[in-house]
Amino acid sequence: MEEKQLWFFLREEMTIAQFTQAVLTLDDVRKRDVTLEYCLKATGTMGTVDDYAFYIHSASMAAAVRLLTDNSIIAMYNLYCRNDPVVTITIRKATDPSPNTSLSVSHQNSLAERRKVSAQRGLLVPELFIQPRVRHVSGCSDISTGEAISDEENMVTLRIGEEFATFTKEYLLGWIGAQLADLRSLTDIRVQYCTSDGMMGEVQLTDDVWQHSLLRGPWKSTFAPIWDDYIRLQCERETMLEKMTTEFPEFYQKCQNFVHDLRTFGANKGAQARPAVTHEFYIGSPYFNDSMRAQLLSLPVSKMGTLEQVLRDLAMKRQNSTICASHDLAPIFEFALGVR
Repeated sequence: MEEKQLWFFLREEMTIAQFTQAVLTLDDVRKRDVTLEYCLKATGTMGTVDDYAFYIHSASMAAAVRLLTDNSIIAMYNLYCRNDPVVTITIRKATDPSPNTSLSVSHQNSLAERRKVSAQRGLLVPELFIQPRVRHVSGCSDISTGEAISDEENMVTLRIGEEFATFTKEYLLGWIGAQLADLRSLTDIRVQYCTSDGMMGEVQLTDDVWQHSLLRGPWKSTFAPIWDDYIRLQCERETMLEKMTTEFPEFYQKCQNFVHDLRTFGANKGAQARPAVTHEFYIGSPYFNDSMRAQLLSLPVSKMGTLEQVLRDLAMKRQNSTICASHDLAPIFEFALGVR
């Protein structure tokens, strides 16, 4: 795809129908020192770099990303655009809103011209989805502070079905961090918010939300490491569990029985009798032998460490109270063992 790739440089005004557009092939781009200053020259734009805002977009990107330095052009290209047919750099006045949140008067005409040029090479220019500007699920306020959201760099917009919800990065990271600490699956995390009428709402960060919202766009560098760490630990844990299933054919059924007894501990006399005489955290007979228990305790469950470390932390928190089998232990083992 690189051989055919086209680069468009678009200078547009918010309220003026005229626009200026230049086009280069990838070979042309490689022959030039493409800087923010060059973007101005290519479109015949007067003024300095500081007078304007520069945005890059291609088909692999959920949103246009603002370019702040010359080096960011190549950095964004390598991250998102290398395998896309068309790259568009949009230039607007520094005081104008982002192309992610508003259309210029010339939008349809400039898009038609780009598609006409690209079609001659068998390429298609992607449409940039226009996200509602600061259409926050709790109104135009930061959920955590109640203050108006004005920092566009700190916003994250999630597509939930056919609707969109905008949060601050800090708010999302707070919910994600807290629920990961509770061993909640990354794709089962639920973010609560307050609607404009004072009611509580909830958004689930499903696999689709991660793949199409959090792992794309200008905030990808913030959320991709969280996703990568989670998937790495999940793969390590599943590999160890598969090994144990091979080594102990009855292992999976014993896991099912174990978690069932923990869940029903309070109301099931049989469940109370079976685990009560075994290990400190019930990881023993009649469910697991010593070898099984040692391997279970070494399972990697989170960035906090192994299953044993998580259980020890729980014991420290509950040192002045009782650990509840159904409410405290069952969720931990459900997550660690992959039992639902």
